[in-house]
Amino acid sequence: MLDEFETPQPKLITHILEIINSSILVVDIIDRIVFANSKAVMMFKAEKKKLEGSPLAKIFMPEDREVLLSNILKITRSQGEFEGEAMLHRPDGSKFMGLLSASSWQWEKGVGVVITIHDITKLKNIEWELRRSERMVFLGRMMNDISHQIRNPVLTIGGFSRRLAKTDIPKPEHIQAIIDESARLELLLNTLNEFIKLDRPKLEPLPVKYLVENIESRLMSLAEGHGAKWISKISSSLPTERVLADPKIFIRALEAVVINAFDAYEHEGTEKIIEFWVEPVVDQSPWACAFCVKDRGSGIKPSILPNIFSPFFTTKTGHIGMGLTFAHRIMEEQLGDIAIESSVGKGTVLTLYLSKDRRRDIRTKKINFTASCKTQDFA
Repeated sequence: MLDEFETPQPKLITHILEIINSSILVVDIIDRIVFANSKAVMMFKAEKKKLEGSPLAKIFMPEDREVLLSNILKITRSQGEFEGEAMLHRPDGSKFMGLLSASSWQWEKGVGVVITIHDITKLKNIEWELRRSERMVFLGRMMNDISHQIRNPVLTIGGFSRRLAKTDIPKPEHIQAIIDESARLELLLNTLNEFIKLDRPKLEPLPVKYLVENIESRLMSLAEGHGAKWISKISSSLPTERVLADPKIFIRALEAVVINAFDAYEHEGTEKIIEFWVEPVVDQSPWACAFCVKDRGSGIKPSILPNIFSPFFTTKTGHIGMGLTFAHRIMEEQLGDIAIESSVGKGTVLTLYLSKDRRRDIRTKKINFTASCKTQDFA
């Protein structure tokens, strides 16, 4: 169908497009596919005669046809080129991630578009496997710590059990030691089991207000259930930007931080106060907003701060030291971050950062092109 256009040498151009070892589509001025080379036919698992003549929109996901496709074509025709990624749709219903390189083509009848497509699904799978391997490496590093954590209770239980076996007189302190260390082992194993089975977050762009409304009441109940006073400093003007989060997983990170906050009060009788607020991040970082939890406890020594998120690190007797490790891991997998600031004698602030919606404007807003616009502003 390419020869419908008034090109000087349509057969030569068609031959060149066929021998290029890439999937190529030629689109006319009404956004219709007028030529698909053999590589494109193979990529889309379609008959050539059905692919040619069909609207370009058919190879895009339904949710991307109105905005993303429109913007890609507008950028290409206005700026001469476009490069970016998009999930593409085959006639058989399957889909794949494609890297698109588009260039405008000037005909007498108007401006057409030539699109080169590379299937980058395998590359995306490799990225996913790398993230998965990072998680496995993290769990592997924990194994050394686990062996140390288990060794001491096991030695204690074994030692006192052997002593009791040699005497007919019960030793209450030995029995209590066995009970205590057994309970510690049980808590340790339950904590590890919970950590290993931690679901991967299913991220979605959500309004900050929605998150606050769905999690603050639970956090307040948790704090008050442990005898702490909850002070909400939530502003009526919350950040309007959407953030990437899985509410069911994010709440667990915040719960771990709140538990850490009321554990910061070491002396009985001290009023436990926990402050909570959300603030925007105004710099050019990838973060949209920050959820902050503050205690007025004894604070943390500077020498200890670098270890605060390490597995099994704790300064308190009877604690496993995995709460902030949980929070740190959850925030990493939510593409966020967690930070700590502490002053001895004044208290500690833990800040949980959430990412901006990764979908760029090109996928969410129809663009109005001006002379000053650049492709990279949208791609």
